[in-house]
Amino acid sequence: PSPPPPPRVHKPCFVCSDRSSGYHYGVSSCEGCKGFFRRSIQKNMVYTCHRERNCQIDKVTRNRCQFCRLQKCFQVGMSKEGERGSGLGKKEVKEDLGEDELSPELAELVRRVSRAHQETFPSLGQLGNWGWGACSGVVGHQVSVPREFWGSLWEGSPILRPTVASLFPPDPSKTQALSAGGAEVQMLRICTRYTPEQDTMTFSDGLTLTRTQMHNAGFGPLTDLVFAFAGQLLPLQLDDTETGLLSAICLICGDRMELEQPRRVERLQEPLLEALRVYARRRRPRQPQRFPRMLLKITDLRGISTKGAERAITLRTEIPGPMPPLIREMLENP
Repeated sequence: PSPPPPPRVHKPCFVCSDRSSGYHYGVSSCEGCKGFFRRSIQKNMVYTCHRERNCQIDKVTRNRCQFCRLQKCFQVGMSKEGERGSGLGKKEVKEDLGEDELSPELAELVRRVSRAHQETFPSLGQLGNWGWGACSGVVGHQVSVPREFWGSLWEGSPILRPTVASLFPPDPSKTQALSAGGAEVQMLRICTRYTPEQDTMTFSDGLTLTRTQMHNAGFGPLTDLVFAFAGQLLPLQLDDTETGLLSAICLICGDRMELEQPRRVERLQEPLLEALRVYARRRRPRQPQRFPRMLLKITDLRGISTKGAERAITLRTEIPGPMPPLIREMLENP
């Protein structure tokens, strides 16, 4: 009699190492990770890691941290464009071809958000640069911080918030959400003015600081986190419209613990997410992972802004006189 056939070898899921059911979204994956990735992309989910954003993802732990699981999906190469065959029916394919069209309502939303961003935040090319030299005294290695610096740091927030608020119907949940996201927006905006060749940041009054100057100005250990985040933004090549939409998404975010009606805030955020998804896909159609990577940056921003709030508490003892209003506001809404 002929020998029995060799046992079938099942490929592992590239994400969690469970048994793969085939190639889904471009990589070998199990049914669980396939479904998780599909839901995350279709619903534009923004997850949060409660640890160090490097959780182990395997068959046992994959459901413990959605942020790290989605990050692992992208790392192994999963993408919406990688799905072929029975996973997408003809109807779904036809619908997908029309997904990159902005409806008149979304086009108007994009126009208004982009204009609000440009009116409240001049681009790097519009600013004149001046360094921080003789105008600042140095005691040892500690820079004496001009009070104007902190005004320029948290610039634009009181202007941008009512502008974004005007895009939606009156809603108390919206007001609460806008109050919570200001620090993240300021950090995002500052990081778009990073110049890698000189390793400097430029503020709205033209003040340009090196990494060392920012550290000595009061940022302290927060400095390297801010510069690292700025460097990670560079490959995304965000334009003013994308930065404005990301800022609005940060301001109106429904998964903050302090919100009383998070579901209502999520519904307010949905058109902003859809507008950014479509705009980003139309601008860079050959880079389908740009939009999900933008959303992952929101989680990074939260971590930095939380540490920024902690740093601001320390600064209360280091800056003489009353704290600037926006620093106080950040302390009350970390």
